[in-house]
Amino acid sequence: MMWMALIIVGVYLMPNNAIAQNADRYYPPAGCFGVLTTQNRGCVVNNIYKCEQDNPGESWRVMFDREGPAFSSKIDYQAQWLESYDPFSEEPDVLRLPAVDPANLTELFNSGIDTFDFVQTSGQKMTRIVGFDQLTGTDVIIDGEQLLGTEYNVRYQSTVDEDLYVNGYEYVSVKHRRFFSGIATLTQGDDVEDRDHTPIKFIYPGEPGFFTKTPLYECEASLAQYAPIQEGFNR
Repeated sequence: MMWMALIIVGVYLMPNNAIAQNADRYYPPAGCFGVLTTQNRGCVVNNIYKCEQDNPGESWRVMFDREGPAFSSKIDYQAQWLESYDPFSEEPDVLRLPAVDPANLTELFNSGIDTFDFVQTSGQKMTRIVGFDQLTGTDVIIDGEQLLGTEYNVRYQSTVDEDLYVNGYEYVSVKHRRFFSGIATLTQGDDVEDRDHTPIKFIYPGEPGFFTKTPLYECEASLAQYAPIQEGFNR
């Protein structure tokens, strides 16, 4: 359920001396610390961080594409979307509580499927998000990271836009309690778009490329790099 349209966080805090030292590095806001970077197919890189002032289990993700920062969202321990930021909107999308059927990662792990039905608001705009995540029974290893394969189907019912339908396959991590993007098909009216943001590299603090702002894979056809997925680990 981690797919969302390209959206951006509005403020990035970086000390001036840090800019001079490493312009390619993303620096999270004060009081926050980096946890993980993923380099993905489709020319995107994600930086995941946590903040001392947030509740336990909450974390942020900032995505960069070839143009720069393109997405930011905050999730909780159950992988509920608490906040997300859109460069074309003046206000963030915020989860309206209580949800009719909250997203629940524990339910997915325990039963193999989790349904959800919740609303996000942004100013006068409301979007109802209804769907499910389901484990496929396929375990995978990507760059040494153990993940579970999932299938999902989501409908976005907005008060200002035509309904958007998104379905596909992605990955979920027991270790990180979050989803990692995979293959998605987006359908809105007569428009259909396929995307593949499957992770290729998992980078931890102290490793080269941690918290970079530069995506590496499939940014240009002539320079595209690819690392195959290793399947078949047993939990």
